[in-house]
Amino acid sequence: MKFTLKCAAVLALSAAAVFAGDLTITMMGKGKFNDGPQTHYWSAKHMRINNPGSRQDTLVDYVNGVNYTIDHKKKVVQKTSWDDLEAAVEGMAKQFKDLPPQVLAMMPGGGGGEVSVEDLGKEVVVGRTCRKWNITMGKMVIETSNDPSLKAPVPVGSYTRFLRVKNLMGAMGPAAMNMKKLGEEMAKIQGMALKTRTIMPMVGEMTTEATEVKEGAIPESVFALPSDYKVEDLGAKMAKSYRK
Repeated sequence: MKFTLKCAAVLALSAAAVFAGDLTITMMGKGKFNDGPQTHYWSAKHMRINNPGSRQDTLVDYVNGVNYTIDHKKKVVQKTSWDDLEAAVEGMAKQFKDLPPQVLAMMPGGGGGEVSVEDLGKEVVVGRTCRKWNITMGKMVIETSNDPSLKAPVPVGSYTRFLRVKNLMGAMGPAAMNMKKLGEEMAKIQGMALKTRTIMPMVGEMTTEATEVKEGAIPESVFALPSDYKVEDLGAKMAKSYRK
């Protein structure tokens, strides 16, 4: 469940585009798994979110197609390759397809619901004019204010696959089809999200708002993994489990 929530939050923070240079966005988050200040770093090869409150960071390697979760409390790095994630989701879908509807309805995300998108007009966030959107899927609600002039610096090909994999990450459960629809709708929203509000059943409300947007080169060291942390291949474990 925690894995899915993080993916939904990340999904709300970006949209496919190309940007000329590196980008650093400082954020303030509130809510479960999202509380406290955050720093989002974007380059042509990587995206990293540092979250000192939870002491758990997220790193995406666009070149090699790998997601990392860096747990500073446990001194553990969990890696998930996009290939392994896709294999795990495919295996999971096979397991869920024969379950009775009443069983699926009781599982996280199993309630489903139609996906709808509403344009709420303009909103100014940290001095930048954003377009505000309201996206609903059943009882799940996402409000996102995106600056259409602010673009991710990631190569289009790598970023397109990243978006597809993120949709799969959100589909780690019986609501795969609805999460796919949600991802497709959010991918249509242009620009970077500078303010989000997400409401999820049994979890509550999570908000994130930018406090500063800065353009400029980011040192490669920012995206380095801790050399003294244990590395666990979570993706390989998931893929193996659902191939059975």
